[in-house]
Amino acid sequence: MHKSNGEIYAHKQESYPDDPSKRTDREDELVHQARLYAKWHVYQQRDYDTLTPRQNPDRIAATLATIREMSDEEFERHFRTLYQQFKSYGDAGVGRPIELEDAIPANRSVIYKQNVSLDADLNEIRGFHEEFAQGATEFATAVIDRLQAAGVFETLAEKLAGLIDSSGSETSYSTEQWQHGEEFRSFGIEHVSEPYYMYHRSDKPARTVGGDDDSDREPDTIIEVIPTPAVADSLDVFRAFLVHHLLCQIRDTYIGMGLEPPAPYRLLGAGIHQYTLKYKHFNMYPEYFDTKADIDGYGYY
Repeated sequence: MHKSNGEIYAHKQESYPDDPSKRTDREDELVHQARLYAKWHVYQQRDYDTLTPRQNPDRIAATLATIREMSDEEFERHFRTLYQQFKSYGDAGVGRPIELEDAIPANRSVIYKQNVSLDADLNEIRGFHEEFAQGATEFATAVIDRLQAAGVFETLAEKLAGLIDSSGSETSYSTEQWQHGEEFRSFGIEHVSEPYYMYHRSDKPARTVGGDDDSDREPDTIIEVIPTPAVADSLDVFRAFLVHHLLCQIRDTYIGMGLEPPAPYRLLGAGIHQYTLKYKHFNMYPEYFDTKADIDGYGYY
């Protein structure tokens, strides 16, 4: 559409209604994909910060590499509370550092969250996910092998089914087999919040408990994971679990733009929780969150 002087001031099409209330879920989702892709294109081509951190694969990949490359001592310092919370689900003798509200429905799981901010500005991490992907296929395969050896995926599939439908033992597998080998550029940690949680309610919006963060910036990444006792066999397995989760988050940013993710990110499992819900309830999407799903080109390599 243009003014009398020829200046274009808006774009119009006839493929779907302009009024969002008259669109189908599929039409509305396609519009959302197009908008995200446009922001992504501007971010890549013009260097503008048009994407929220949750939608930016560069930020998530930089967080992933940093978590993967940090020392065991640093990892434990930042994520010990969340690890102990997960461990308490499989071992009654482990104290639970985060007390849960009694109002949580009995048939619902909770989604634990933790905010991570890097000590790096956007210019330092711009394009990082593409750099990371160049060496990530072998690394991602090793991560998945590690989790399979610990029996994580069977437990995770059961937990996800319970969560979505309602809205293992320690091995001798060495850390060296997934955590080292290919080395990735990493960044410093500026801030990691205390863990908090959310849960879904039948007749009300989802409720978030905690999450009061003293950081004055939006986090680069928000970890969103459901309690899975098998991952708490060791801090090594738990770290692999968080890394796999962030790989799935990068996958989700691409799918959210209507794009096929690069090969290292074509794996199954729960990433960004909002997308997990979409994959379950929108017929246009396969169930990428399901580690047992049969999706061409996706899986455990």
